[in-house]
Amino acid sequence: MNSRPLFTTANLTLTNAGTWYPLPEMSVGEGCEVVIKSKAGNTGAILVAHDDATSKAAPFTLDNPGDSVSLRIKGTTQVVLSSSVAAQVVEIIAEQ
Repeated sequence: MNSRPLFTTANLTLTNAGTWYPLPEMSVGEGCEVVIKSKAGNTGAILVAHDDATSKAAPFTLDNPGDSVSLRIKGTTQVVLSSSVAAQVVEIIAEQ
């Protein structure tokens, strides 16, 4: 795969504890990944799920600040994030 000349970034604040927040709508290049990272100053785990009840019942957990996951997906809004601690921040980057 060739290098991509463009990428986009975003931050998402999980304002309320226990609430699921969709990733912001971002363009993702064909065959590219989206990286979701727990901000270094977070104090709670970040839960990552697909926007459906089954996935939310058994989410992927970013246990520690700085932990990340990369997903090869076409649309970012299908991914939702939550935390049991309010005001956690997640960083997102995607190649276009």
